[in-house]
Amino acid sequence: MTFIQRLARGALLLLAFAAVFPAQAQAPRTPPVMRLGDAVKPLAYDLALTVDPAHAGFSGRVEIDVDVRQATDFFWMNANRVDVRSAVLTAGGQRYDAKATLAPGDQFAGMQFARAVPAGRAKLAIEFAGRFSTNETRGVFKQQDQGEWYAFTQFESTNARRVFPCFDEPHWKTPWAVTLTVRREHVAVANAPMLSEREVEGGMKQVRFATTQPLPTYLVAFGVGPFDVVDGGVAGTKKTPLRYIVPKGRGADVKYPVQSTPRLLELLEAYFGGPYPYDKLDSLAIPVTVSFGAMENPGLITYRMGLLVSKEGLRDERYQQAYAGVAAHEIAHQWFGDLVTPAWWDDIWLNESFATWMASKIAQQFNPAWEPFQWRERQRMSAFNTDRLSSSRQIRQPVHTRDDLANAFDRITYEKGGAVLNMFEARLGETAFRDGVRRYLKRHEWGNATAEDFFKALGEADPALVPAFTSFIVQPGLPMVDFHLDCTGPQPAVVLRQARFLPASQAPSEQSWTIPACVRVEGVDKPVCTTLRERQQRVALPEAKHCPAWLLPNPAGTGYFLSRLDAPLAKALGSVPLSEQEAIALLAEQSILVTSAAQPVQRLLEVAAPLARDARPEVATAAANAIWELNPAAFNEGTRRDIAAWVRANFGARAAQLGWVPNDNDTDAVRKMRGAIVPLVARIGGDPALRAQARKLAIDWLAGDRRTLAGGFRAVLRTAAQDADAALFDTFVATAQRSTESTVRFEIYKVMGGIKDAALLRRAFDYALSDKADVREAMEIYETAGDDADNAPAVLAYFRERWDLLAARMPEEARGRLPRRHMHLCSAPERDSVAQFYTGPRAAVPGLQRNLAQALETIDICVKARALNAPG
Repeated sequence: MTFIQRLARGALLLLAFAAVFPAQAQAPRTPPVMRLGDAVKPLAYDLALTVDPAHAGFSGRVEIDVDVRQATDFFWMNANRVDVRSAVLTAGGQRYDAKATLAPGDQFAGMQFARAVPAGRAKLAIEFAGRFSTNETRGVFKQQDQGEWYAFTQFESTNARRVFPCFDEPHWKTPWAVTLTVRREHVAVANAPMLSEREVEGGMKQVRFATTQPLPTYLVAFGVGPFDVVDGGVAGTKKTPLRYIVPKGRGADVKYPVQSTPRLLELLEAYFGGPYPYDKLDSLAIPVTVSFGAMENPGLITYRMGLLVSKEGLRDERYQQAYAGVAAHEIAHQWFGDLVTPAWWDDIWLNESFATWMASKIAQQFNPAWEPFQWRERQRMSAFNTDRLSSSRQIRQPVHTRDDLANAFDRITYEKGGAVLNMFEARLGETAFRDGVRRYLKRHEWGNATAEDFFKALGEADPALVPAFTSFIVQPGLPMVDFHLDCTGPQPAVVLRQARFLPASQAPSEQSWTIPACVRVEGVDKPVCTTLRERQQRVALPEAKHCPAWLLPNPAGTGYFLSRLDAPLAKALGSVPLSEQEAIALLAEQSILVTSAAQPVQRLLEVAAPLARDARPEVATAAANAIWELNPAAFNEGTRRDIAAWVRANFGARAAQLGWVPNDNDTDAVRKMRGAIVPLVARIGGDPALRAQARKLAIDWLAGDRRTLAGGFRAVLRTAAQDADAALFDTFVATAQRSTESTVRFEIYKVMGGIKDAALLRRAFDYALSDKADVREAMEIYETAGDDADNAPAVLAYFRERWDLLAARMPEEARGRLPRRHMHLCSAPERDSVAQFYTGPRAAVPGLQRNLAQALETIDICVKARALNAPG
C-alpha cells in the first residue's frame, strides 16, 4: 500500500467518526500499524464466554479494569472479526457509552465516547459475539473427532483479538478470571484450576476458574468438549497435578506422556532451581493444527494430537523422542516465556531459542541413548540452510509490521537461536550459564524482560560475553571461518579468517562477529581455543613440536560458524581418528558446503567414504544423512548415477545386513542407522531387492500389520511409494480414509508426495483438495512433493493451474509458506516462473514475501551447484 493510499484510508476513517461524533476530535483516529500505545493500560480481565462447539458461533462479555492515562473521548483496542454488541466504560460512578468501529484491516477497534472519560481507574465492559473457525487453527476454532465436536484456542501471536476485544500485546500482563458456559455433558478446561461448577438453564453449566497469575493475552487458553480426562498423578517439588485431556475414546492412548512427563518436569525444575510456577499442568490434544505443533499456554499446554496420543504399534522410539522433545520445549516455556515474557515480539527469540536449546539438554538427561548431539547438529544445520541466504533475518529482528511478526517464528528464531545459546554456554561454562539464567528469571518473574535484561544477567559472570553474544543476535548471517596453517615463523600457528557466507551473492559482506572458536591440532593434547574478534587472527601453537600435518576446526560442534579447510588439510583428515561428535559435525558441514555450491560433491564423497564404513552406528548414520541432505536436482544424470553407485559401494553391504525389519535387540543407534542407510541404498542407490521387499512390507503394514516393522514403517512406506502403481495408490487412499489416527494419515500423505508416476502424483494432488481429505492434513502431499527434486516441477505446475481452489480450501496461515514448496527447483526458467507467479493478490499474505525471497535464492544456489558439479 502506498503512502497516498494509507493517507486516504485514514482520512476516510476520520470522516466516518466525525460524522457520528462531530464534537469530539481529541485523539488520533488513524489506526495504529502494530502497537496501540499507552493511552489506556489494562490492569485485569474478567472474561465470560458461552461456548458450544455444535453451534456456528460463540458469545461473551469481557470486563477490563483499565488505567486511563489522560482524559479522552477515544482510544484504540484490538479486535478482529468480532461483533461488538455493546461497550460501556464506568469511571467515578459515571457511565460512558462507547461506539466501537472496526478499522480497515481487521486488527483494531476504535472506541468512541460521546463525552470525554476522565483520567484514572475505570472498568470497560464489552459484550461481543463471533464465529468459530472450522478451517484455520487460530483464535477459537472447532474440530470434529470421531463424530464429536470440540472447541480449542490458539492465541499466539495476535489471535486473542479474534475472540474478544482486548489489548493484545505481550507487555501487558494481567490477572485473568475466566468463566465458561458450556453444555452440561462437556468438559471445560482453562489455564487455572476450576473453582466452581453450577447448572444453568438450557442444558448448560457455568464453569468458573481461579484467577490466574499475570498473563499476556497470547497465553490465555481454553478447551471445551466431551473429553476424556486422564489423571497423571502429581510431580515436582510442589506436587503439581498433571492431567491429559484428549478427545472422547482416546484416554487409553496417552500412556507414554503419562509415564514420561513427571520426569521431564522434575529435570526442568532442577535446572531452573525452583518449582513449576503454576498450579496445575494440563496437556490438551487438538486433532489438527496448521501453523503450530504445540503451545505453551500456562497450565494448559496444547499439542497436535499425534504428539500426545499414540496407539500401540505406533508408539515407537521416534514417537517417544518427538513427544519428550516437544514436551520439554513447552514445559521449559512455563519459565522462559510465561513466567518471564518478552516485552515485545522482537524478543520472541528469548522464548523460542531458549526452549529449543533446553529441549535437547533435557533430552540428554532424560535418555542419554537418544544421542542428543545428533539432534543439536541437525538443528544447527537447519539454521545454516536459512542463514546462508542474503534474505535471512537477524535473531532479534525488529517487528514493525504483520509481515515481520509472521516471519518471527522460523528457523532463525528456533534453531539458530538455540545453536547460539549452545555456543555461549560452552564458552561460559554450564554452571555459570545456568546461574545467569536463574538470575534473569528471578529478577523478572511474573513480568516482562528484554534481550538487554538477559545479557545483563549472563554478563555478571563474564562481561566480555555480552558483545560477543550481541554480535550474533543483532545481525543476520552465517559466519564462515577459514582455517589455515602457518609454519613460516619460529612457531607454528593457525590463521583464522572470517567473513559472511553468502553462496548466492557475488558481493562481499563487510560483516564480522565475535566468535568463540576452537580447533584440534595434530601434536597438541587439547583443543586450542580463542575468541575471533578481527577479520583475520593468528593463534600461536606453542605446544606444537613441528608443523602439524592436520587440524580439525570446531571439534565439539558447538561453534555457530561454517568452517572451511584448504584441499590438502581437508584431505589429511581422511586418516585422522575422529570422535563420534567430530565425525558428525564434519560430515554435516561438508554436506552444506556442497549444497551451497562452495565445493563439488566429490569432496564430500571422499570425506564420507571411510566414515560410511565406520563401525560406530552413529558415525555411519551421519555419513548417510550427509547424502540425504543433497538436492539431486543439483546434479545431471551422470553425476546422479555416480552418487548411486557410491551409495551402493559404501552402504550396500551394511544395508543388506540390517534389512528393513527391526530386531528386538537393536539399540536406538542401530534403529537410527537402519532408518538412514537401508532406504538410502534402496531409493538413492536404486537397489531392486530392497525396493521389492519394501513394497511387500508396505502392503502388509497397510493391511494392519503394525508389529513387523514397528518404527521402521515410515522408511518402508516412502520407499514403496516411489514405485507405486494404481493398486498401491488406491490402498494408500483407502487406509487414510478409514484410519482414525492422525499419525497414520500424516505418514500416508507424506509418502503420497513421493510417488514418481506422473498420473498418480496428479491424483494425489487432486485428492488433497477433495472433500475426501482434510486439506490441513493432506497438504503434506504438496510439501513432500516439493522437497522431491523429481516432483518439485509438478508442484509448481499444479499450483499455477489450481491456485483458486487451493487458496479457497487452504487456511491463510499456511499460504504464506507455500513458496517454500519450490526450494528444490534448479533452473533459471523455473526460478523466473516462481517469481512471476507469486505476485498481486497471491502475494498478499503475511510472511509470504520473505519465504518467496528465500525460495528464489535457494534456487539460485542450486543452479550454481549444478554448474559446479557438471562434468568438464
